[in-house]
Amino acid sequence: MQSVHPRYNVNRPAYSLPEFDEEFERKRRSFPLGDKVKKVFRCSSGRLKSLLFRHLPILSWLPKFNFRQNLLTDVISGVSAGTIQVPQGMAFALLANLPPVNGLYSSFFPLIPYFFMGTAHQMVPGTFAVLSIMVGMVCLRLAPESDFSHFNATLNATVVDEERMNQVRLGISGTLACLTAIIQIGLGMMQFGFVAIYLSESFVRGFMTAAGLQILISVLKYIFGIDVPPYSGPLAIIYTLIDICRGLPKTNIASLLFALVSSVVLIIVKELSAHYRHKIPFPIPMEIIIVVVATAISGPLDLPEKYHMNIVGQIPLGFPAPILPTVSQWEDMLSTAFSLAIVGYVINLAMGRTLAAKHGYDVDPNQEMLALGFSNFLGGFFKIHVICCALSVTLAVDSAGGSSQFASLCVMLVVMVTMLALGAYLKPLPKSVLGALIAVNLKNTLLQLSDPFYLWKKSKLDCCVWVVSFLATFFLSLPFGVAIGVGFSILVVIFQTQFRNGSEVTQVMDTDLYKNPKVYNKVKMVEGVKIVSYCSPIYFANVEIFRRKVIKKTGLDPGKVLLARKKFLKKQQDKEKQEIKEKQSQVKVAARKRKLSSLVTMKAQTISEIDLQSDFYTISADMPTSYVNPYCDISSSTDQLPDPELTSPPSVTIEMQPMPFHTLILDLGGVCFIDLMGIKLLTKMSNMYSMLGIGLYLANVQAQVFEELEAGGMFEESSITHGHLFLSVHDAVLFAQHKSLTSGTVEEVSHKNRIKLAFDIEEEDKDLEQELF
Repeated sequence: MQSVHPRYNVNRPAYSLPEFDEEFERKRRSFPLGDKVKKVFRCSSGRLKSLLFRHLPILSWLPKFNFRQNLLTDVISGVSAGTIQVPQGMAFALLANLPPVNGLYSSFFPLIPYFFMGTAHQMVPGTFAVLSIMVGMVCLRLAPESDFSHFNATLNATVVDEERMNQVRLGISGTLACLTAIIQIGLGMMQFGFVAIYLSESFVRGFMTAAGLQILISVLKYIFGIDVPPYSGPLAIIYTLIDICRGLPKTNIASLLFALVSSVVLIIVKELSAHYRHKIPFPIPMEIIIVVVATAISGPLDLPEKYHMNIVGQIPLGFPAPILPTVSQWEDMLSTAFSLAIVGYVINLAMGRTLAAKHGYDVDPNQEMLALGFSNFLGGFFKIHVICCALSVTLAVDSAGGSSQFASLCVMLVVMVTMLALGAYLKPLPKSVLGALIAVNLKNTLLQLSDPFYLWKKSKLDCCVWVVSFLATFFLSLPFGVAIGVGFSILVVIFQTQFRNGSEVTQVMDTDLYKNPKVYNKVKMVEGVKIVSYCSPIYFANVEIFRRKVIKKTGLDPGKVLLARKKFLKKQQDKEKQEIKEKQSQVKVAARKRKLSSLVTMKAQTISEIDLQSDFYTISADMPTSYVNPYCDISSSTDQLPDPELTSPPSVTIEMQPMPFHTLILDLGGVCFIDLMGIKLLTKMSNMYSMLGIGLYLANVQAQVFEELEAGGMFEESSITHGHLFLSVHDAVLFAQHKSLTSGTVEEVSHKNRIKLAFDIEEEDKDLEQELF
């Protein structure tokens, strides 16, 4: 049974844009620059209060916090998440080529500013694997191990002064964190939080997958207990992988066993926790349990000494002494700092928006940039490395029911207790256990290796972005991956806007709808009217493509038509000039012959002056004097010299052939903006179509595009007026048909076939290419 569709009947006149604005009283809006400046710089108590509440969100959520209902939950979730933060921070410090205590510093100090300034309630700042490995590359480059190596004659071997090397690298890490913080604070102050939109999801996932793979390869040396020289720069991860494969015969079996057992236990517990997450009130802190058990086994049995295992070593207790950043090193780490600032912010914002959508509050992107910047800035004086959202810790807080920053405060307290008292007991902890914790936590990241198979079916361009970002990041290092991935993503956007396909549309039968005739069968052509739809901005990168699309869809190139006619007219004029020159030469030859004949006759005759005068006066008075030639015989009027005015080229005319249509309508409903090059193109198109007797109308022009057309001077420099703009394609079609049927227009249309184009050939030096695009 055929469904009954609701119907509507509209009876209204066809409006041009000026008529519609006049009838329905369009409002004129203006935003004077002076008012904008006053609004930005005005100072009042209300504005000061607004700034305080904006930059210190704790003033908003703390008075509304329900201590009786939520405080206990936040404490439990924070303590359980803190037991994850401690081992994870120590593990990620190894990725940054820093001592494990750096992970504790990085998990404590940044949480203080974020507690007051963060807008994501469940967010816990901390170490992140991708940022850690980027920091590690800078530490390796500015403080290579070779700078701290010396030959020990007693041992007859090269010894590395690890204590001094760690202190120098901690200083470099703090300096890098401080520079990254300044970049983030600057971007936040300038309201540049929107920069995150330039990092597409495909780029982020490709970048994170490559970084995860690099992290996995980097921790293999800890899992297998082998020594691998550090590398930095392009192809560094390939060299590292080759050295790991070469060192596999020297694998430390004890380290490998600790790593395998830790990995298996952690994977089993995580899978069971995920399966029964609705029945478990809070996540099982398996990471800290594994660390405690591994330390308890390794220390009393003296396994590190027996099997030469790499261990965490002595962790200094207490808070570190503050340091000042080494400003002279900023030049060497600027590009990496900018990459860290953007990547860290994007990860933080993505997690914040996910939490906000789940719990029903808003996240301020610019405030998040500031909060992250001040967190890194404070930590930079206490030897941290760059931080962002600690994903696993944040998810642990959220799944345990945390609802405010009190949970992150409890995380901070757990880390502080470890720094002040418990750190001394972690000395015999094998590094292979920390490597196993890192490798297991990379599971979700490495599962993204299957993304290209999914993306290829959905969007091939997004798949290309993923692949390019992945390959650039994996092979060329993370900073290069950020630059190339972002650049390629922007090129894809430009490509998509530049090569959009315009289409000719025709009227759907008995409707006011216009669709592509290649898609629909029940459509009809509007006689004498061509309609072209375009769904992309018109700007400098695609103006030529847009022009060619219009020519292709209409089947008429006005530039070539005008050029052909001009060539024909010039040819005709050259032909007439040649005919005039031939006539002039013939007349000159005839005059020369008559002159010679007269001279011969004068020489043959011997007459006196009196006879000559008598002969002269005997001429009839009725003959005009202009025909008297004392040197030749009387000539007919056809022999007179041509008019001197004929030597200048006359105005040449030509009959125009009928055009295939009398109106061209451009549907600009899909055009969201137009730049000056696009306006210049429309101006030239309108002028050329006008020379051919074709009207150019614009339909569905957006308000912002109309303002850009008006500001660009199109209505003053082209044949298009405000009356050539219409609310819809159907309005423009009705107006064109009505105009063609009116008496004046009928005469104009009948006369159109007799329109004559006059060209002044003296203006031949004019740039034809500029005139015809």
